[in-house]
Amino acid sequence: MMAIPIGILVVGIAIFAMADCALSADDPGSILAEFEKAWPDDRTPWRTVDDDSWKAYALNMRRLIALGDRAVPSLLDGMDSDSFQVRAFCARVLGFLKADNAVPKLVALLDDKCPEVALPAADALGQIRTPDAIKALEAAKARHTKGDVLLHIVRALDRPAALEEDVREQILRISSDNVNTAKEGAPAPDFALKDSAGKEWSLSSFKDKQVVVLVFNYGDG
Repeated sequence: MMAIPIGILVVGIAIFAMADCALSADDPGSILAEFEKAWPDDRTPWRTVDDDSWKAYALNMRRLIALGDRAVPSLLDGMDSDSFQVRAFCARVLGFLKADNAVPKLVALLDDKCPEVALPAADALGQIRTPDAIKALEAAKARHTKGDVLLHIVRALDRPAALEEDVREQILRISSDNVNTAKEGAPAPDFALKDSAGKEWSLSSFKDKQVVVLVFNYGDG
């Protein structure tokens, strides 16, 4: 048997190790495990300022959406997790992926014991917007008589379209370099957002002209 020079052997092992790390970095199950570590069920309420966990939320969501259909099986499994944070996160990502095969599980999550799970399930069904999804939302609207879950169901039904055209592209632009860049006492980083009519506004266009107040009113009603 031909002997393999030790230098080549070491290089080969290193290459395999690097490949294994790359695979695990793109593994949906590993990404969900990272998310659960950053967002345990006993995490402080979402209204509390917590930059590190929100950064993990955004970056892990971007990683899963970048995987596309490859992430769907793990996300479907994640909706059966004992962690309500994982169930909610998986529902949220599946909506952005417009995963039609997730509709039955998303429908079941409309009646999850945790409202924090039912909210993104309703949002996701409105983004996917198949006939079965709309039918389930209409049925849920009849049995949810008050609260944030009903508000999200109504908003999901009232969506003018499924997923907006460039939403995934915007999420894929998220990186560790542009998350959590706003700092108290420092000039705000420039950004551009579209209004409900589709017109784009940039923060820089208001510089030295007027004060800008940005408010995200999420789910309270």
